[in-house]
Amino acid sequence: MLPFIFGIIILAIVIYLALRVLKNIILAAVLIGFVMVASYLILGSFPDFQSIPIIGQYIPKLPSTTGEAIAYIRNIFYHLDILAVNRDVNNNLLITVANTGKFDLSDFKVYVDDRPVEIINQPKDPLHSKESTIIQVAWNKSYYQIVVKSKQASATYTVE
Repeated sequence: MLPFIFGIIILAIVIYLALRVLKNIILAAVLIGFVMVASYLILGSFPDFQSIPIIGQYIPKLPSTTGEAIAYIRNIFYHLDILAVNRDVNNNLLITVANTGKFDLSDFKVYVDDRPVEIINQPKDPLHSKESTIIQVAWNKSYYQIVVKSKQASATYTVE
């Protein structure tokens, strides 16, 4: 019976300490958020954490304006990548694209060297998250830049 009581007492102490640590972590996050909001209201932008001596180089770059923050969040939800560009037997372009965002992408349009081109095949539409598809376009000349646009996002491929 005595080991059981000591076990309960030790468990209570561990839970008490864990709650104290959790409270301090939450308080620190709230204070950091308060400083960021105050900085935004006073200066019009968020502070640059990379300028902090010693540890600043290890902190990832955060958006500094409202527009950058909205673009950053939008890129999480809607993001399109061009994985590869090849030619088929008829010398048409085959563009492999992937939806690396969280939501579906639809209504694809392709521009080669700033000119709209016809999509020959029927790519997946809508393209769900984590899916890829191949877009075949009627372009048999050389190219410098390919832009694939959907209603929600776009991706650019440039020849090096």
